[in-house]
Amino acid sequence: FTTQEKSMDMSDATEGASFWQSHIAAWQQSGLTQKAYCEQQELRYSTFGYWVRKLRRAAEPATKKKGAGFVPVIPATVQPTGLTLSLPNGLEIRGIEANNLSLVRDLLGMLA
Repeated sequence: FTTQEKSMDMSDATEGASFWQSHIAAWQQSGLTQKAYCEQQELRYSTFGYWVRKLRRAAEPATKKKGAGFVPVIPATVQPTGLTLSLPNGLEIRGIEANNLSLVRDLLGMLA
């Protein structure tokens, strides 16, 4: 750590965040590259980059943040295709189409 970084109490996260927020704001106003700003201010470049990323992520809306949570899955409603034949005894034959009419005829013949 540099002299400035050592003088800051790193155990206090709030103080650490405000230290880096002020440096990031100053860097953005400076027009310098991150590396040039860090050299000028005697800051460790890798630590500065870490805080830039950390504070950007914290500022992102919650909807943009990637999470390891669950996403609700809503099953699609399956609509039956073809015709449905309802018999008086409550039996239903569903999905009657042109290609299975002979099967339906045979089923009805077995029930008669």
